[in-house]
Amino acid sequence: MISWDTTRTLIERTLVFLILAIPVGFLKPASARQLPVDNEVYWFFQPVSQPEVPDVLDEAWVRNPIDAFVLAQLEARKIAPSPEADRRTLIRRATLDLLGLPPTTQAIELFVNDPAPDAYENLIDRLLDSPGYGERHARHWLDLVRYADSDGFKSDVLRPDMWRYRDYVIESFNNDKPYSRFVQEQLAGDELYPGDDAAMTATGYLRLWPYEDNQPDIRRHWEATLDDIADVSGDVFLGLSMKCARCHDHKFDAITQEDYYRFRAFFAAVSPWDDIRLGNEKTKLGYRKALATWEEMTAEIRTEMDAIRSEPWDRQWALAQSKLPLYMQEILQTTDRTPYQEQLARFANKLLTNRTEAAYEKGIKGRNKERWDELARQLSSFDVHKPRELDRIVAIRDLGPVAPATFLGGDPERQFLNPGYLSILATGDAYIGPVENVPESTGRRAALAKWLTDRENPLSARLMVNRLWQWHFGIGIVAAGNDFGELGGRPTHPRLLDWLARKFMDEGWSMKTMHRLMMKSATYRQSSARKNVQARSEDEENKLLWSMRSRRMDAEQLRDSMLVVSGEIDRKMGGPASAEEKTVRRSVYVLRKRNKPSTMMNSFDTPDLHNSCAVRDNTTTPIQALTLLNGSWAVSRAERFADRVLRGNGQSFEQRIKMAYRLALGRTPTEQEVLEALVFLESSGSTSETVRIAWIDFCHVLMNTNEFIYIH
Repeated sequence: MISWDTTRTLIERTLVFLILAIPVGFLKPASARQLPVDNEVYWFFQPVSQPEVPDVLDEAWVRNPIDAFVLAQLEARKIAPSPEADRRTLIRRATLDLLGLPPTTQAIELFVNDPAPDAYENLIDRLLDSPGYGERHARHWLDLVRYADSDGFKSDVLRPDMWRYRDYVIESFNNDKPYSRFVQEQLAGDELYPGDDAAMTATGYLRLWPYEDNQPDIRRHWEATLDDIADVSGDVFLGLSMKCARCHDHKFDAITQEDYYRFRAFFAAVSPWDDIRLGNEKTKLGYRKALATWEEMTAEIRTEMDAIRSEPWDRQWALAQSKLPLYMQEILQTTDRTPYQEQLARFANKLLTNRTEAAYEKGIKGRNKERWDELARQLSSFDVHKPRELDRIVAIRDLGPVAPATFLGGDPERQFLNPGYLSILATGDAYIGPVENVPESTGRRAALAKWLTDRENPLSARLMVNRLWQWHFGIGIVAAGNDFGELGGRPTHPRLLDWLARKFMDEGWSMKTMHRLMMKSATYRQSSARKNVQARSEDEENKLLWSMRSRRMDAEQLRDSMLVVSGEIDRKMGGPASAEEKTVRRSVYVLRKRNKPSTMMNSFDTPDLHNSCAVRDNTTTPIQALTLLNGSWAVSRAERFADRVLRGNGQSFEQRIKMAYRLALGRTPTEQEVLEALVFLESSGSTSETVRIAWIDFCHVLMNTNEFIYIH
């Protein structure tokens, strides 16, 4: 019986010949498919409409078209919207929303006392111009793409250069990079924008898969990796749960098994690349010249070291290779490989290199070891002449102009499939044209990226404006952020969703424009007090948005807010991640290990880093209370907070109480609150130590109040 590998090899070689022989003109764009009659079920696949802004009775309440859409549905149910929140509430809400940090006492007082009629609008503009905006909203995106600083699985090895992708996302948000370009760079930056460092860094998205460097079954591991890329890309860029169609047609949505593997075929040629360096051509040329000079100066030393190294290196390499399955050993010994074999070989070489580098030096012993150490010392003396290495990124490229074959169900005895879009939107194969200036790539990902960001595509704009809405209102117009299918629920305001999607595209896919529109609306500015009895009885879940939702801070907002109040926060931006328990940097820069959940933050529903997370869980557990009351990290923040309050010499207890309230809650305490605090503090004793302990307890309580932990 012919083996699986032999079958695949024969098919691939035939396909290579056929593909290279077909003129490009024969590859035609896919034709549009007639949509099903039931538009209610398949609303997401309908073209984005251009709804008229509705007329409303209470025109005075409307600040922009968003309000008209919301108010029209409220008036139809005879529900009145809530009054506008006070200014202290608004600045705290807006600042935590956009920056993930509480406003400073100075910023609060300036805004509260600003007589300008457009004071609120100016506040939103200032917040969007702050670098903290990118740090906050990048966190939402990093949840979606399951960003982590480690591989996961048993070994969970760190990825030392992965942070550059995280910094790319932060910079993209801060620079208001058009969402269309943002998508294109992550899926196909190397194909669409060759030579652009940011675009190359963006392809790190396709390297966020979990990876097990102790998995010898390379074929199985690589197939699982391609599945993971397709699954997450379906969640993030299509808003559909593609993985349900991996084994059979989707049971609820219009996604066939064929659709799944056509979609996966867009990524069939990718391969990890860890040697891509950043810098323009002039910088790279200068580096190569300096490196060549160093290499010439150290040639004799390195040649002798290579001679000592070769035997233990080859021995360890052979040992590592012998632990691979037989099929993989045969592929590695083959020079005339098919594209698929080359893909597996590259994946295997990554594993073999990691193992060999970790082990070979232990095989250098005796006199060879003594000579090795002496040569290493001699080599280090030339470090002053060695150029600093150019920054390296974790990225992907295609392994060549011809992709490995894709088969239905991953079975080479079943139907061969070319890349294609969802059959409900387009029939036939996707048109894959040549990639300008990148002849070594297939162009498949470029085609997918262009299709996703085409104005006629009904998916992308709706999906992203829904995400932006969710980030501000707590729940999206479609509640399930990654599933716009049958199980994801219907939109509460479908006409508003389409109006926003159309506006988003018309405004050049600008995310900051959408933030401004949403946050400057009367809908966003409403009070969160649920005092309207009729509204509660008519719409208990507040789907019609008759008030603003109160939300508990998420893990990062809570941790960062405590660091702001304690006066410890380090606002340094970018760079390698830091361990949570050892840093006071913003939480977006905390090391994210897949198999080591964050210590303090994990209690507050940080996401699983193996899967895309569109909407975080929002639990209330005893562990959360214990973490804030008894956890060493929280107690340390209370100590620093108390020290900050006590640092003001000559202040009375009352003045310090007011200072603590302003720092923690952004307001002056009531007379009753001052009195209660005084009674507690003055009964603590008279020694400096007992007084300090009382202030620590007082500050600790403030950071445990609902007023501190919740956003209203």
